[in-house]
Amino acid sequence: NLSEEKNIPQTRIIVMANVHRLGDSEPMPNPNAQRRQQQPPPSQPTGGGGGGPFMMGAGGGGAGGAMYPPINKVLAPNFTTRSFIFIISMIQILVFVLELIVGQIWFCGAFVTGNDMAGPSSECLKWMGGKYLPCIQNGEVYRFITPALLHAGILHIFTNLVSQTMIGYTCELHWGSLRMCCFYFATAFGATLLSCAASAGSVSVGASGALLGIIGAYMAWILMNWNNRDVLPQPCPRMCTMITWLFIIFMIGISMTGIDNFAHLGGWMSGLMLGFTFNKSTMPVSFMDGRVSCVRITFGVLSLAYFVTLLAVTFLVVETSGECWGDLP
Repeated sequence: NLSEEKNIPQTRIIVMANVHRLGDSEPMPNPNAQRRQQQPPPSQPTGGGGGGPFMMGAGGGGAGGAMYPPINKVLAPNFTTRSFIFIISMIQILVFVLELIVGQIWFCGAFVTGNDMAGPSSECLKWMGGKYLPCIQNGEVYRFITPALLHAGILHIFTNLVSQTMIGYTCELHWGSLRMCCFYFATAFGATLLSCAASAGSVSVGASGALLGIIGAYMAWILMNWNNRDVLPQPCPRMCTMITWLFIIFMIGISMTGIDNFAHLGGWMSGLMLGFTFNKSTMPVSFMDGRVSCVRITFGVLSLAYFVTLLAVTFLVVETSGECWGDLP
């Protein structure tokens, strides 16, 4: 769903000389015939890959001049198996299968009636490493990160992985695998922190906090490379796409119960701040031109304040009444 560069069909123009020698008796060329020569036959595609100005997808349309791009160009643009997004997606699928096995053997079952996402119980997710503040305050700090690997059910993991593949491969193409990995887990940490501070008693799982973090970091990258047409041919459509993603995700979170909107907000905020701090900048948007260093310092300080403050709130301010392992096998 990210806007891609569109190939404008190139028309072969035949230039006719209009200077003749004295006594040249050849008739002047017919302008109508020229115009007919300039236009390609209607049966042939006008751009090699069907890249007309209204066609979508990488390079214009689908193969052979089709009006719409192949489905893989829509669901997983810039897909490659040699990427962090592919590896983390495979890990999340394997972990979800393990959740179902653990839920079936040690808990109420792989699919319980109280879970609208079609998955195991909250006790199983808690046991597997979901965000649960009493356990984090008890020293299990790995729970700041492990919720990004867990999912509450089939519907949950399906929607997250589809969104992750539609956005992640393109971001990784621009950032590289190392930067993508750092952004992914740092924003997952930021998402869990805000969830701990604002929704202390809940069990929370899912990669959507990290996904919102990637969206926030990508929005910062777009602004920091707004005028570089080599890496960002169409900045405005891409920014509009990211805003649309934000709107859809937060509207779903508001309209449904059981959605950790604080994790979504924390992921997006931390991604935006870290993106302005660590993204490369070539030709930024006009209001940032000449002020990139100031922007980096400002958002770097904000990022540090965000993480330090929420860590202090998580361990020193928020009080919980639950027990970490008291209700688990």
